[in-house]
Amino acid sequence: MGLGIRYSCCRSLLLTATLVWLTAVTGCDKPAQPLPPRTWVAYYGTDAPPELLQNYDVAVVDPGYAGDLAVVRASRTVVLGYLSLGELNDQRSQFAAARDQGLLLRENPNWKGAWFADIRKPGWQRLVVDEMATAILARGFDGLFLDTLDSAMHLEATDPKRYAGMADAAVATLLALHERHPKARLLVNGAIPLAGRVVPAVQWFAVESSLTDWDFASKTARLRRDDERKWATDRLAAARVANPQLLVFTLDYWNVADRAGVQAVYRRQRQAGFVPYVATIALDRVVPEPADITPSGSAGVAP
Repeated sequence: MGLGIRYSCCRSLLLTATLVWLTAVTGCDKPAQPLPPRTWVAYYGTDAPPELLQNYDVAVVDPGYAGDLAVVRASRTVVLGYLSLGELNDQRSQFAAARDQGLLLRENPNWKGAWFADIRKPGWQRLVVDEMATAILARGFDGLFLDTLDSAMHLEATDPKRYAGMADAAVATLLALHERHPKARLLVNGAIPLAGRVVPAVQWFAVESSLTDWDFASKTARLRRDDERKWATDRLAAARVANPQLLVFTLDYWNVADRAGVQAVYRRQRQAGFVPYVATIALDRVVPEPADITPSGSAGVAP
């Protein structure tokens, strides 16, 4: 073997050894960890174009969404199917069976057709964990958006004797969902006081109306008072202490024609370290975030 060939071989071996060492030290052979989501959308309609949902890192849609989930997921959007854990709508196919089994309590006075569930009963956990969640995930969803646990916790808070154990049952249901579907991403809407009790099964929580509030009587949005915002801020701060890996998504309702106001909500929520979305109360349309409308990059009218 000539000197030049020996040198070339030695250089190749040295390069290979160096690459092996770098791989061992830096983990270069592993795929890069995905960045935390920065955008999300909640859409409970059925016919929005999947290409529209591709614009978000996380998309929450109703299980009855008619679009092609594969198209949405092609852009690496994490697609979550809606699942109510604390209430059941009388239009759902499982309603009659749940009522006949005594799993439902009474109708929610704020949402016609939605019935509070007694989540303490084993039959309810079997229904949502083994039947409803399994059916949603089988359609190709990446995970679940888990709603209305706040309803169960509110019942216990307002009548602790009659509804004792609702919060514990909420924790048990979340842990059971993770155990039954370990690869599914779980995003819990509300129920922030539970964040420290479900680590590491659930790392994503959503908070509704932390900066704004919807007046059902006048059908208009309003800014929360300082004391109301402080109450929500304190709860979120405590949750982050209990669960340092917590990622908080915010959902606020506003007049979407007020582009300056909508942009200001986005800006303030991002400054607080949250992942925001601003929409109409019905969540039946995808509302894109408006572009900054002032040279400074901030909206001209700030809530």
